[in-house]
Amino acid sequence: MGFNGKTLILVGAILFIFQIANFISIKTITPELERAQVLASIASLLIILIGFLFKQFEPLAGEKAALKGENKFLFDRNMPNEVIEELAWGSEAILTSTAAATILIHNDGVNILRRGITSSKNFKPGDTCLRSIKDMKLISLANTKFYPGRDEFIDFCPDIPSILIVPINNKAFILIGGWSAKCFTKSDEKWINNWSKKINNIFLNKNI
Repeated sequence: MGFNGKTLILVGAILFIFQIANFISIKTITPELERAQVLASIASLLIILIGFLFKQFEPLAGEKAALKGENKFLFDRNMPNEVIEELAWGSEAILTSTAAATILIHNDGVNILRRGITSSKNFKPGDTCLRSIKDMKLISLANTKFYPGRDEFIDFCPDIPSILIVPINNKAFILIGGWSAKCFTKSDEKWINNWSKKINNIFLNKNI
C-alpha cells in the first residue's frame, strides 16, 4: 500500500475503531485512562484529517487515452549526426521514463523529429507554441479537454490529453504529449527543460 491520502484515512479510521473497542471492553474507567482515550481519539481524528488534506492536494491523473496514430520515429536526415544522436537519445528517454506518448521537435519552420504516436499530417505551430518561444517559458496544458486552443494540436496528435511545450530558443521548441491528463510531474518538466538547454547549445555549435 503506497503512502497517500487514502492510506492515512484508512489508518486513522482503524486506530479510532480500535480505541473505541478497547474503551468499551474496559470494566473500570479511571481518570488517567479516560484522558488517554481522549488523546487517542484526537490523534486518530488528526490522522484522518491529515489524510483528507493530503488527498486534496494529490494530482489526479486521468485514464490512459486510446490515441489515434502510428508509433513511428521520423527525423530530418539533413541534420548533423551529433544532433540526430542527441535528439534520438533524449526523445527515447522521455518516452520511456515519463508518461509521454509522443514527442515532436520543431526548428525554424521544420519538424526535425517526430517520435511515438504520430499523425500523418504536418504540424504547424500556432499561437500557444509561438507564445512559448517568444516568452521562453515552458507551457503546460495539464488537460487539453478544457483548453480553448486545443485545435492547434490536432495535426500533432488528435485528442492528446496533456501537452508540454518546452522552448529551445526563439525559433525552436519541444512538443510533448502525455497518455493522460495531469500526467507530467514537476520533475519531468525540470528534466526536459534542462535537456532543451543542452539541445540549444548543440544547435549553436552546429550553426543550426
